Amino acid sequence: MVTDVADALILNRLFRQLFANGVVLVATSNRAPDNLYEGGLQRDLFLPFISTLKERCIVHEIGSSVDYRKKTSAKEGFYFVELVGDSAPVPQEVEVVMGRTLKVPLGANGCAYFSFEELCNRPLGAADYFGLCKSFHTLALDGVPIFGLHNRTSAYRFVTLVDVMYENKARLLCTAEGSPYQLFERVVTISDAQQMAPRTSSRSRKSDDLDLCVDNELGFAKDRTISR
Repeated sequence: MVTDVADALILNRLFRQLFANGVVLVATSNRAPDNLYEGGLQRDLFLPFISTLKERCIVHEIGSSVDYRKKTSAKEGFYFVELVGDSAPVPQEVEVVMGRTLKVPLGANGCAYFSFEELCNRPLGAADYFGLCKSFHTLALDGVPIFGLHNRTSAYRFVTLVDVMYENKARLLCTAEGSPYQLFERVVTISDAQQMAPRTSSRSRKSDDLDLCVDNELGFAKDRTISR
């Protein structure tokens, strides 16, 4: 998934050089080439890359009606392990990026505790979360809210946090206002919103409708976050 104009332009130049030097590319993507950077700023500058990609590569869709990441069952066995052992959780401070530090409300034995507000309502990004994962293998996050238009920025940060933790094989324990599906129920793509339009126009608008977040990137990314 490409979400930034700078990344889009870098990809174009990078792959042109790779192909020019005879490199054979085998890659996976969670979007078809034609849907990459969809709706992005100055996307016209990215279109030549899509054409090159389709010209030089064979695009094959690997489809399945089963999401095996969701197949986990309690019957397979889950075991609770005390996270901090005999260590007393205390406030800590860890270096994250460019000499900056991040204050950890409580931490011990590789485990950290944050409220959602402290970690996702502040101006933090992927680099900060990577730094956090270098110091802690388990994160307890308290109070994840239902996402909508009013907290879209926080939703983006939460998605980024889950992505970073997944890449670093870190564990996430959290309390939330709903199930993973319910947390993102009000976040939809433009296509989803258009399908909903006939239903909403035929009845009085509810408060939930007013908080509906129509965002293609977030609406697409939420499925990845839910499955993880």
